[in-house]
Amino acid sequence: MAESVVVRFSSENIGARIEDGSNNAVDELDGETKSSAFGIYHTVCIALSIITYVVDVALDCWLANFYHVHRQGAYFALTVTFIVFSALVTTAFSMRWYIMDADEPSLPKPPLWKWVLRIILLMLQLAPLLRYCDTLSYGLQSAAAGRMGDRKRQQKLYRKMLDEDSDAALLRLFHCFLHAAPQAVLQLMILIFHANQQRASSLQALQGWAVICSLLSVAWSLTSYHRSVRFARDDKEKLSWQGALMQFCWHLMSTVSRVLALSLLASLFPAWMGALCLVHWGFMSLWLAVGRHQTAVCTSRCEEVLFSAVLGLAYVLAFISPRDGPTRYAYLAYYLVFFLENTGALVVWCVASSSVPNPFLYYGAVVAQVSAFLLALAFMLAYYRHFHPSGTATFIRKSVDFSEPEHGKQCSPSL
Repeated sequence: MAESVVVRFSSENIGARIEDGSNNAVDELDGETKSSAFGIYHTVCIALSIITYVVDVALDCWLANFYHVHRQGAYFALTVTFIVFSALVTTAFSMRWYIMDADEPSLPKPPLWKWVLRIILLMLQLAPLLRYCDTLSYGLQSAAAGRMGDRKRQQKLYRKMLDEDSDAALLRLFHCFLHAAPQAVLQLMILIFHANQQRASSLQALQGWAVICSLLSVAWSLTSYHRSVRFARDDKEKLSWQGALMQFCWHLMSTVSRVLALSLLASLFPAWMGALCLVHWGFMSLWLAVGRHQTAVCTSRCEEVLFSAVLGLAYVLAFISPRDGPTRYAYLAYYLVFFLENTGALVVWCVASSSVPNPFLYYGAVVAQVSAFLLALAFMLAYYRHFHPSGTATFIRKSVDFSEPEHGKQCSPSL
């Protein structure tokens, strides 16, 4: 019979002691490790998250203003809809998590001024930015406590920083898939449509920059999410900066391929593109809701359904595993569907369009879409072959007791 274990976590920041089934000590690890110190890597990642978020939102708001000034009502309405809807969703989730934290008896109660500041910033629809500022604040306080030699306070603040970073990363994912990704498809579709019609526009430069910033924002949000999840988990190896860079290139090329395919189809048949995304979203949301693949962020069935709908919409562009476990076959299935949908959209555009009005756009779009998809696969394989932090972590920040459970019971974590 295969050996099974039970993992018990204590709330104290002490070293980990691992014992086998005979209760023989195997190893005892020192709790003070370099991996639990706030440094340049964390600072750069948080700064990149803040910069990409602010620039992406600012450019789209600027673009919406230009559409309003130039009396392009349809484009203005769509641009504003994506901005407002994503802000409302992220604000609702963020406020809900703040309330859940306030109801947790083991956590300290935030002062009144902090609640006032949170409400003001949430009303301004700046939920991810508020989380990033809290993350940076806890990180800097943790570093200061470490320099003063207060290790207990350092570890406490470092854990708060990781918790805030995880929440910010998840909120940023919601924002990107409800805001940045649709904006990239919309603005690129407009650019392709006008290029096919050989119509010049004074907004093309701004639209191009908006598309680029949206693509970078989506790629970085995916990278930041995977990085934060690994840092928040004590039983996971941390993602190095080399691995984060490789992941960013992988997600960027994958996003470029997907957005370009959808934009090409939408430039000729917007209803077809909408139907494709709607079917994909509905199927993924149903699979998540029925399979109950939600994470611990959901405390009720209503929240599970809402979370499934939001995550299902994210699956239109990228795959995110909602639960821990092997993802090899999930990625294989997803990218097979991804390839078939992208290829179908590209074929429809090639058949329905013509290379005569703009041969550079016609052949360039085909080469760019295929090349981006192949590069995404290459970066993904390189990441998993050379940069993936496989295995379990060498250091565990909480006490771990491995013991053999009673006969017939499955191994399970107990908090």
